[in-house]
Amino acid sequence: MRDGTPFDPVAVARIAVMVRTGRVGLQQLISWADAWVMKLDAPPLWLLELCTVPEVDRALGLLLDMPGLAQSLTVEEQDVNDADHLASLFLRHRDGSISWGDFLLRAGEYLDGRSGRRQCEDFYMQLNLLERMGFPEALVQAQREDIERSILDALERMESSHRRFEAEARGD
Repeated sequence: MRDGTPFDPVAVARIAVMVRTGRVGLQQLISWADAWVMKLDAPPLWLLELCTVPEVDRALGLLLDMPGLAQSLTVEEQDVNDADHLASLFLRHRDGSISWGDFLLRAGEYLDGRSGRRQCEDFYMQLNLLERMGFPEALVQAQREDIERSILDALERMESSHRRFEAEARGD
């Protein structure tokens, strides 16, 4: 029992991305941890701590400190992680919880100083262009479609991970 469980570093890393981007809130995360603690005979200490964590930053720290989770990433792994982060933000935009401008700003802020192939300037320039032009819907739509195409695989991964997470948090 490893794939997709709290013992699966890939699944936990994706949950951390969803927490970091606000796609998953603290109460949802605690529900997920509670459901797993009830299923496991000997849950790991970090998972038990997650059940009672009072703040999202501490919860994120527990996820990122999970044994077996890679602490340093290759450029390719960083690119996947960056794409997952962008996809999670994009899904927040798609569900209406953040605007397109917020998506571009948060994507740029996240990528600023990262060592992957994607550049923060790409998102900042698109946001600046939108602001100068008054956010015309045709330009927003073109940007949205272009970015969606560039992260399509990550969108599929993160949608699937989010569905699994929600089901597990419900105890399914």
